[in-house]
Amino acid sequence: MESQSLENEILAESLFEIAAGNKKTFKHIYELTAPKLSAIIKAMTKDESLTQDILQQAYISIWKNAGKFDPKKGKAFTWILVITRRKALDMIRSRRKFSFSEELSETLPDETMQSDLTAKSMLHRRILLPHLSSLSQNAREAILLNVVFGMSSREIGEQFGVPTHTAKSWVRRGLQKIKSEINVENIHTIL
Repeated sequence: MESQSLENEILAESLFEIAAGNKKTFKHIYELTAPKLSAIIKAMTKDESLTQDILQQAYISIWKNAGKFDPKKGKAFTWILVITRRKALDMIRSRRKFSFSEELSETLPDETMQSDLTAKSMLHRRILLPHLSSLSQNAREAILLNVVFGMSSREIGEQFGVPTHTAKSWVRRGLQKIKSEINVENIHTIL
């Protein structure tokens, strides 16, 4: 327990030195934390190459944000771990969104034959398209990024370079407008 406390003190002091631009101290932080962080990331990803990519991104973020560390709010290693874990989750999510596997391709419908599901999907698109086109471009794109690509409001805000609450309000107001324009009483005939 005492060694962990000492290690956190060393890490905290090192973060302050890194904030001042000390590259030697950054190397020391890397040597102290990389084995633990690497093991944690590898347990999350099960992929050595991805683990190294995430670790690199995490340390870049640690270098850039070292001045934001506040020892009153928590331990240095916990702060480093949170940054690393966020990078890992972001990378895992982005890979899931854009990965294409043989398993997925086998489940895709044959486009030469129109199934009931495809027909319903086309009908939904035909019904929703006029409503989407009536929204502002920002709201329309934010809704598509949220609903189709599963991006969070924070990610949408980063994509557009706006605060998270702005992106969230675009999605919320756009969906409310679409909801108000669709006749709910006739929805069962659509489905």
